[in-house]
Amino acid sequence: MHSGLNFQTFLTIYYAEHSLWLQPGLHENQLSIIQSPMQMGQNQTRSPLRSAVEFAIFTALFAIAYAQSPLYTSNQNQYFLHGLARAGVGYLKQDWLANTLDPTPVFSTLVEFTFRLTRLEALFYLYYALLMGVYLFSLLGIGVSLFNPANGRQKNVASILFASMLIVIHSAALRFILSRTLSENWSYIIEDGVADQRILGPVFQPSVFGVLLIASISLVIHQRPYLAILSAVLAATFHPTYLLSAAVLTVLYMFLAWKDGRSLGKIFTLGATALIFVSPILYYAFDSFGGSSPEVAAQAREILASYRIPHHARIDQWLDATVAVKIALLLAALYLSRRSRVVFSILLGSSLIVVLLTAIQALLGSDFLALVFPWRLSIYILPLSTTIILAAITARISASPLLRSSTWVNTLKILSGAAILVAVVVGAVRFKLDLDRKAQNSERALFTFVYAHKQPEDLYLTPVKMQDFRLESGAPVFVDFKSIPYKDADVLEWYRRVQVADDFYKSEDCEVLRSVITREKITHVVVETNQIGSKCSFTNVSFQDQYLTLLQIVPAGNLLVKSDN
Repeated sequence: MHSGLNFQTFLTIYYAEHSLWLQPGLHENQLSIIQSPMQMGQNQTRSPLRSAVEFAIFTALFAIAYAQSPLYTSNQNQYFLHGLARAGVGYLKQDWLANTLDPTPVFSTLVEFTFRLTRLEALFYLYYALLMGVYLFSLLGIGVSLFNPANGRQKNVASILFASMLIVIHSAALRFILSRTLSENWSYIIEDGVADQRILGPVFQPSVFGVLLIASISLVIHQRPYLAILSAVLAATFHPTYLLSAAVLTVLYMFLAWKDGRSLGKIFTLGATALIFVSPILYYAFDSFGGSSPEVAAQAREILASYRIPHHARIDQWLDATVAVKIALLLAALYLSRRSRVVFSILLGSSLIVVLLTAIQALLGSDFLALVFPWRLSIYILPLSTTIILAAITARISASPLLRSSTWVNTLKILSGAAILVAVVVGAVRFKLDLDRKAQNSERALFTFVYAHKQPEDLYLTPVKMQDFRLESGAPVFVDFKSIPYKDADVLEWYRRVQVADDFYKSEDCEVLRSVITREKITHVVVETNQIGSKCSFTNVSFQDQYLTLLQIVPAGNLLVKSDN
């Protein structure tokens, strides 16, 4: 990805920076004179192999502790569809949604070629683990740049302590505790933004490339502005929803360059670099998803904002007690970073833009602005805030007189290692339990049957909440609620299909089903076992277990003689 240079840069930043921790309270210009990563690398010779091994080890620890969900889960049912369809998986090419405009074409290309060239689904877990490593080492690079233990022993224990705290606060173990003691809504309180939006999460999807926004901030802190801009643009390229975030960061970097007294030419070059590299995905987004007409566009935005994703788009849906806690974390981080001009400016500037645009959306009630998600900037604001707070805590602990004693140093190392070990064990257990739950799912037998018996002309009508059917079976479905298009006309068609499916599943009426299958050319219908559809004269049972029944529609010329009930 884009590749060895970025990883090497992150590694160099982190390990070389161990001698550059700054005490809270030192003046900001002491941060601004930090050497470039390559210069620091010259000061501290370090084996590239050793750095790569350490990166791999800590990445693995972090990824296991965080715990991914098994393929294919949740949003993966939408974001993997286009790529898997183009790679020739099953008969997904015949699926209606797979033939709508792709909202994340670069991610779909990654999925397509991974599957087409290797057929190794395990690579998707590896991709995500590597991105988690970029995330972890970017946060380490940011935190390490801020605070400075006094001696070598304290530097060593501070590094271990800081890394352990970052791993634990992102762990499945902590999420489990928070969800059980508070509620599911609090599970990601320390790492996510508002409106149920976050960079990481249980599944590999386009939004996880938001780690490149964190990497961008780390790079600009270490005076690599062009790499910082390219990293932010790359995040937006994989997930166009990050276009606003990338634009805001670019403007802030240009502001910092101006404050540094850089020439107008330098500032212009930064902006031009961002514009040049973002232009392909920017053009794609506007050309592909521009409104068909003002009326159609307005209807589509209303459906998305109020019906499909109000938890992301409606302020009254996400403004709750968790937001107050996140604001408190932000304010604490602003105070702690007040002497670091770069970190403070990025944190404050991004936060002010969020507040301003959110206030405008609240006043205007604009669905367009709501679907731009101005509050999505919080997905990097909150991890940055948490990192600053943890770095300050680490500095306080490492400066303690107790750490002049080898006993206390060793004790702190053991406790940090034990915390990581517990987080890793819980994360591994969590993944195994998720695999077991997926294997025992009541829909599993149906998926297996369809996977083995599907035909190119098949079209399946499924309950709209049965989101896993497509990718698990490789068969086209009429519609589901989870996976949506984004072109306005396609959104209206999606909504129509959802209403059609709902009409049948709510009525359980044979005549309604007859009308649906005739109009929509449906060949198979999934119903709960003993649901009324299994008694319709124009259906035969293809599969049945205690949970679900698969009905095959009998062609009109082959109807069996039986009465509708």
